[in-house]
Amino acid sequence: MQAMVLSIIGKDQPGLVDDLAKAVAKSEGNWLRSSFCQLAGHFAGFVEILLPHDKHNQLVADCHALSSLQITLLPANTGDSQSTLTQSKKVNLVVTGNDRQGIVSDVTGALKSFGVNIVELQTICDSAPNWGSPLFTATIALHMPDGTESSKLKQAIEDIADDLIVDVSSLKNN
Repeated sequence: MQAMVLSIIGKDQPGLVDDLAKAVAKSEGNWLRSSFCQLAGHFAGFVEILLPHDKHNQLVADCHALSSLQITLLPANTGDSQSTLTQSKKVNLVVTGNDRQGIVSDVTGALKSFGVNIVELQTICDSAPNWGSPLFTATIALHMPDGTESSKLKQAIEDIADDLIVDVSSLKNN
């Protein structure tokens, strides 16, 4: 068995996850974890699976037969990068402020300057209560290198714009 990551994107429709699960099961794969979302009428996601080496082509063919999905099947990364992450501090950030062009680039640039690894990033723009202008919110799970101070990271992001609010919370290591 080999750990693999299956990425998929295609037109959203009911039953797509079930069809995908059946294709993984038919290929004798074991579904470990996944993340899916619907964006602008498209379905996108990632699935980590354990899959017999001789079933890779079968899974790819079965997935391509599903509703014109675009898929990629890659071996999971293991080794040095994983051991580095286990020695880092897990942190969750929530960044909120007025939406504007380039805000994601500014926030991720600040994070990069601290050498953090973004594990998960979710963003949304909603109408702000009381004044109706777009409100940007990013929820970011990351790994910070040992010795990085959360307060300095928070300040660097808040310094991007006067209206940014940053909430930082540590996560337990798994």
